[in-house]
Amino acid sequence: MLGIDPGTVRLGYGVIDLFPTGAIRYVECGVITVSARASRYARLSEIATSLRELCRESAPAVMAMEEAFFGKNVQSTLALGEARGAAMVVAAEAGLALAGYPPATVKKMVTGHGRATKDQIGYLVRALLGLRRVPAPDAADALAIAICHARVGSMPTSTRGAR
Repeated sequence: MLGIDPGTVRLGYGVIDLFPTGAIRYVECGVITVSARASRYARLSEIATSLRELCRESAPAVMAMEEAFFGKNVQSTLALGEARGAAMVVAAEAGLALAGYPPATVKKMVTGHGRATKDQIGYLVRALLGLRRVPAPDAADALAIAICHARVGSMPTSTRGAR
């Protein structure tokens, strides 16, 4: 299962396994970072290329991502939508099931309340997955999205394909 925290400069990703027992296991996480000086078109292309490679390497069956929220800054909202669109195209190309969750739902499923801070999310993701250290904030958010889907979605078997 691949969790995505979309962004046009920093896109967090987190891969977990979900087993029929409901147990989850950490596989990997990270941040795809692209130059803020590049055109938006070039950034989206680089993000899509990196996501395609990640999907080939990790062979997820499902991609879960944070749904767009509508902030005060219209340009930021549009950019987030474009990053989500690039990820959605990659998911479609790879034949992945796609799920989306509002930020408050992700926070509630991981921390118990919908207004958790990034520090709280990172701490609980580390604890839930038995990690030695807290992942980078964007990667921790992506893992939280994957954990949310594991808890909300009904996935009867391991959600990753054979490697």
